[in-house]
Amino acid sequence: MSLKKRILHLIIPLPEIDSCDNYVFVAPHPDDAEVGAGATMAKLAEKGKRITLIIATDGRYGSESAEYDRDALAAKRREEQEASARLLGIQETVFLPFADGGLYDERDLVRALVKEFARLKPQAIFCPDPLLHTECHADHLKVGRAALNAALMCANAPIASDIAGESPANVAMVAMYYTDEPNKYFATGKKYLELQQAAMRLHASQFTFTDDGKGTGDMIMLYNKFRALRFGLKTLKGYADGFRVLAPVHTHCCAEKI
Repeated sequence: MSLKKRILHLIIPLPEIDSCDNYVFVAPHPDDAEVGAGATMAKLAEKGKRITLIIATDGRYGSESAEYDRDALAAKRREEQEASARLLGIQETVFLPFADGGLYDERDLVRALVKEFARLKPQAIFCPDPLLHTECHADHLKVGRAALNAALMCANAPIASDIAGESPANVAMVAMYYTDEPNKYFATGKKYLELQQAAMRLHASQFTFTDDGKGTGDMIMLYNKFRALRFGLKTLKGYADGFRVLAPVHTHCCAEKI
């Protein structure tokens, strides 16, 4: 870590990942939260934290073939997500009414998220990093931006009242998964990595696991294990997840990279 960042972190410390009681994870599609932060969700849930998962789109385009029933796939993916959430200990799963593909108005997504955040009153909000250099999927980019925008807006009393008819949420941190610039690491361990894999297996319409270890799920889990080991070196505890974490003061008019 650079001297500048060390000084910034001393002035305004980054919140610890497990320092809150009420968490909301926002995912672009069914399965994204598991891939990006499944081990963390499982560990937080086991520690007694309240976890809500918000799925932004219905995943209707998650197929390699053009010949299938889009509505049937969306329904199937919802069932898979509900089963995965139960396995991970997630208390509530919210499905927003947006179709997969990124053709919706991002402002409508922001409004929907403000309403949910104001209702749920999360202290911590997790979402994809919209500034990931290699991300090209419109849903991931839009959902990341919208979640960060809504996290700021839901803490504003007039906005929370006008959009949601609720009191403001007291958001203590936002944390981005799918990031290449983590600034906070959360030790998970083999148990939670295996729970992440078990949850991914329930998304059978999206991932395949084969005996030769070359299925789509196998390859993603191999990457996840590499990432967890790499981040684990930062904690000296084996496996870990890495996030780009911001305290509220960092989310507005803070020019330095935290």
